[in-house]
Order: sequence, then C-alpha cells, then structure tokens
Amino acid sequence: MSQETKIYKTGLTMALFPNALGFGFTIMKDALTVEIAQTVAVKPRPVSNAKAMKKIREKVAYYEPDTIVIEDYQKSKKSKRVSKLLKEISEFCKERNIDFYTYSRKDIRFVFSNFNAHTKYEIAKAISKNVDSMKDRLIEKRKCYEGEAYVTGAFDAVSLGITHFYMTD
Repeated sequence: MSQETKIYKTGLTMALFPNALGFGFTIMKDALTVEIAQTVAVKPRPVSNAKAMKKIREKVAYYEPDTIVIEDYQKSKKSKRVSKLLKEISEFCKERNIDFYTYSRKDIRFVFSNFNAHTKYEIAKAISKNVDSMKDRLIEKRKCYEGEAYVTGAFDAVSLGITHFYMTD
C-alpha cells in the first residue's frame, strides 16, 4: 500500500536532523518513548542530498510515521546543503500527505531550559537521564578542538522529537 493511500495510523513520530555526516533520526511514540534513535552516515563522501533523501525515503517507507519533525530550514543557520535538504524533506512530506512540523534551535533550547539544559551536551545529558533507551548512549563532553561525536545526531533528533511533543501538548 502506498503512502498516499495509507488508511491506518501508526501513532509514530519521526524526527529527522540532517548534519555533516548524513542525518540523525528517531522514531517516538511520545516524549519519553523512543523506539529507535540512530545516526545514518551517508557515504561515500561528500554527502549529497540525493543520497540522503534516498535513505530518508527508505526510513519513512519502513516505519510509516504519521508525523515527521524537522528543524525549521527558514530559521536555520545550517549550511546551504543542509538547508536545501530540510526543504526537500518538507516537500516530500507534502507530496506524501504526511503531517510535518518544523522547530528552530531556539524552540529546542526553550523546551530544554525547563531542565536547565542550554548547550547540546546539557540537552543530551537531560535526554539520557529521562529517556530509558538513551541512558547508556551519552558520551563525554567534547573538547573545543574535537569534532562532534557520531551519536550526537541521534540526540539531536530526539531533542527535536521531545520539542514537538512538548509544543503540541
């Protein structure tokens, strides 16, 4: 059955967070129930939006979420490539009649300020304390000369999903 003719609800929300490696994604039932959270690397380098969209389409077809959540590409300070990918994802959702929501980094920080978490690391720490499936995935705070850890994409996606549930409840 194609996405356009889907007549049942899965109750799943997918949050997608594109980054330099590819994208982080999560499947959630509610703010504290994370079914899966992963970072998907898009290879070979450099990352292309066509390759990333192919993988995103595969994930959407497999999980069949009712809702997709992405970062607001109009308010994002992301690279041009990532901003274009976010716009492509929103167009994909419109074509498939999938509900989608966008939130800015400011929205994420607002939600997590309730947990006294303001930086990416503090947000990841708050997530690992409150979401059972993320407890063992927290890594040490990175040094100023280190790049982001691979797992960061998964935490970014979960933070976006939690923001969605917070803002829509």
